[in-house]
Formats: sequence, structure tokens, C-alpha cells
Amino acid sequence: MTLLTRIQDTSERLTASDRRIIEVLLGQQGEAVFLSAAQLAERAQVHETTATRLAQKLGFSGYPELRAQLQKEVMEGQDAAARMRRSVSKVADGSYLADVVQSEISALEQLTRSIDQRDVDIASDMIVAARRVFIFAQGHATSVSVFLQRRLDRFGMTTVMLTGRGRDIAERLTSLGAEDLVLVLAFRKQPTDYAALMGHAAQVGARSLLISDLAGPTMTPPAGHLLAAPRGRSGTEFQTPIVPMTIVNAILLTIAGRHEPQVVAKLEELARLFDRFA
Repeated sequence: MTLLTRIQDTSERLTASDRRIIEVLLGQQGEAVFLSAAQLAERAQVHETTATRLAQKLGFSGYPELRAQLQKEVMEGQDAAARMRRSVSKVADGSYLADVVQSEISALEQLTRSIDQRDVDIASDMIVAARRVFIFAQGHATSVSVFLQRRLDRFGMTTVMLTGRGRDIAERLTSLGAEDLVLVLAFRKQPTDYAALMGHAAQVGARSLLISDLAGPTMTPPAGHLLAAPRGRSGTEFQTPIVPMTIVNAILLTIAGRHEPQVVAKLEELARLFDRFA
């Protein structure tokens, strides 16, 4: 079980101090693997005992075992990157294309260790079972959300895009009910309107799904189901969009595979409509 999976499984029991520790652990992995419990707590600006309590909450005997797990996962990621570096070692300096390819492959390898197909199955079934899918995204996540909405529309599903801010979003939520699904795409940090959206979804009994990166496990209140994976290089460096796009494509293919008769019927209907409007 990866550290990220452990965090996801205990997300509802995490305190604000726990989340600050996790932000350092996941957001600054390269440095965090060398920090003691006291140094980690200082960087997160929490009490030193928080690191130990969090480790035990995640199922470790103590902070040293948690750090060992983080070191193991970081080394595995570096090994994957090192293999790719060797394969492009003959490329001249300044070959940005090769560098991007290397980073994308490393990120995709990490994705397969972060998300299990069973979690994708659950997400896909949640979407199919929903009366309507309310899609919320802001910033860079909107490009992925537009792609997802168009594909779901083609599958014959009813989608509602939650665009804008505050009042704009609230106006589209007046009809949200228990048979609907709120699907959020959010990266780097918790969006301003996330808490209000998830709070309202819980109040009316709507199910919720979050597609995110390392910030996902720290978002509160937690979504009913979370799909989260690192998006490559940490910190302020380039974060690849290929990871969330791959997650979305996996969901779409899983929907098509698990609900083939329903999806095929809608695509055939769409083909007839295309002919009519041609």
C-alpha cells in the first residue's frame, strides 16, 4: 500500500495539522525524505508530536517507518527517471522535447502505482448511475473538464458544467439532488469554492468524485471517492497535464467496457444524428 493510498483511506480522520504535515511530505518529497519528525513539524508549523501521531494514524509504527516508506517510493520514481535519462543521454543539451518525454513517462509510471483499476471502476459506475453529472473545474483543470464533458455527452449522459465563481456556481446548483453526482477536477491546491460545493452536495445527498494530484488527499471536506496521483515534478516546476487526462481517458474507456450496450446504443444514435445534420 502506497503512502498516498494510506492518506486517502484515512482522509476523513485527518486534522488540519495532519494536512499541513502531508502537504510538506507530498509537495516537497525530495527534501522531506531527509527530515526528522521535529524538522518536518517545524516546516509544517505544527507541534512535533503531530508527525508521530499522523504516522500511527496511517498504520505505521512511528514516523521513522513512514519516512522509510516515502524514501522507498521516491527512490522508485527516481529509478524510473534514471532509466529514461540513460536512454536519452546521447541527446544534445537543450533538447526540451526529450526532457518532456522523459518526465511524462516517469509520471505515467507513477500513476499506475497510485491508482488501482478497482478505483477507476467505482468512479465509472458512479458516473453511469448518476441522473446528472455536475462538473466543477477552475484554472488549468478546465481544459480536462471540457474534454470529459464532451465525451460524457456523446455517451448520452446529462452533464452540467459549473463555471464561473461563487454566485454563478450557486445558481446552477439549485436543482442538485440525491440522484446526481458532483465531479471535481482540482490540482495543486483546494479551489476557493470547493468546500461550499462539497458541503452542499453532502447536504442534499449527492455523491461526489474528486480527480486530483497530491493535493487531493488534503482537500476538505473529502470527496466520496478520490482518484489522485502525482503530476510529475514537484514544487513550482512543470506539472504535466497528461496524468489527469489519462485518468479521465481510463474512466471513459472503463465506462465503455463495463456498460457497453448502453454506450454503443447512444453512439449509434449520435451517428444517425450526425448524418441528419450533415
